[in-house]
Formats: sequence, structure tokens, C-alpha cells
Amino acid sequence: MKHTPAEISEFSDRALMILWDDGHESIYLYEDLRQMCPCATCRRLRAKSRTGKLPFKKKIPMGGGTTDIKPVEIEHVGHYALKFYWNDKHDTGIYTYDFLREKCSCDQCENS
Repeated sequence: MKHTPAEISEFSDRALMILWDDGHESIYLYEDLRQMCPCATCRRLRAKSRTGKLPFKKKIPMGGGTTDIKPVEIEHVGHYALKFYWNDKHDTGIYTYDFLREKCSCDQCENS
């Protein structure tokens, strides 16, 4: 069954919250979203990595305060996805709603 977001909001300065059309709520840490980027380059880098993770540090140097990976902008792509413009200058991943729902890590989704 396909689901679409009823509401998308910033849960905190480190996480995104999606309330789905069926009432389910998902919270995604920005660092996790960046690490699971579905673009071809990131998939290739994860496949080559010994750990299966992207070979970048979770902390990046930024002038003016924060060093956490987070989006500087989030854009809707049609009626099916989100595109993140990350503060590490990466912006090629298209996160479909199906992909995001599949990656929900709440207890309910982890146990089903």
C-alpha cells in the first residue's frame, strides 16, 4: 500500500517528522537520512565501503556554529518525493515517499 505524507515538519534541529496519511508518525535523524542517500554516487560509495556506510565523517566543519549534517533546504519533487540540499553540499538524492516509509525505524515498523 502506498502512503503519502499528510504533514512534514522539523521535529528538532536534528530530525524530520513525517505524519503519514494513515496516521503513522516517522521521525528521521538528518544524519541517518544523509547516510542513506539513494543517489547513484552514494549507493556506489556504500557498496565499496567496508562498513556499508558512506565514507564521510558525521561532523563537518562549518563556519558560524553548528557542525552537524543537516539540510539547508528541503524541496518537494512532484507528489512522490523529497529532495534534500545538505550542508555538506550534496544534493542529488531523491527520497521517494515509498523509500522514506520503508526506512521508518520506529518499533512498530522494525517489528513488522
